[in-house]
Amino acid sequence: MFLFVLVCLFVFSCSSESAPREEVVARVNNDVLTKKALSQLVGEGFSDSKVLLQATNRWVEKRLLHGAAVNLGLKKDKKLIKKGVAFYEDLLVSSYVRVKTEKRPPVLKKEISNYYNKNKKSFTRSSQEILVKHFLSSTKKEADNIKRILKRNKGGNKTEQIIKKYKPKTRVLNASLKKDSLVGFVFNGGVGDVVGPKENRGFYHVFQIIKKHKKGSLKGLELVYDEIQQRISKQKELAFLNGILDSLYMNSDVFISPEVFK
Repeated sequence: MFLFVLVCLFVFSCSSESAPREEVVARVNNDVLTKKALSQLVGEGFSDSKVLLQATNRWVEKRLLHGAAVNLGLKKDKKLIKKGVAFYEDLLVSSYVRVKTEKRPPVLKKEISNYYNKNKKSFTRSSQEILVKHFLSSTKKEADNIKRILKRNKGGNKTEQIIKKYKPKTRVLNASLKKDSLVGFVFNGGVGDVVGPKENRGFYHVFQIIKKHKKGSLKGLELVYDEIQQRISKQKELAFLNGILDSLYMNSDVFISPEVFK
């Protein structure tokens, strides 16, 4: 309650011309949280009193725990100090790599297309797959209505209204789910079929089968586009980083003792 009052006072005092430049929002022993520091913690949530309260509470809890750790002597613990130094070094290295590799060339559409054509075997399906639209309703009456409209009004206005109302998720079901009590029965249907409703935990599920793919069939480029883009991006990042390392090796005095590997 005390913190809530402090935060509220802080929020309402922001527009006051007589308010000090760095008003204290919270205090834990000798540590203080100022208005400026709090604004840096919350960023865009600066005008939201709930966000301000949560951030203030987290700051207070952290200072309390930090003070308790210091009183316990952990600040002088050699193992923790070593871990802290190692963590900081890793942070510096990862930050450097991120900054330098941001300059790597972008992944082009042609590169993605070429990669797909050269590596098609890696994009074949390892099992049977079914693409479905998954409708969910809270009553069997609604579920039956969804099924009836989808079967009678394929692609019509009523179907569009049903999709807009229930916002079905497009899902890919693979053969590993054949024994699943909720979706296993879907594999018995054909393309265009509407199956269900299936009750589960008080909700009713209806599935519209869009496509069926056999085991070993090739996935289309549109399905694996993002995956390929990530693969190529990672390759470029590694190649770019190797170039940076080569340059650093050339301009640094590096020695590795062969005795270590005997």
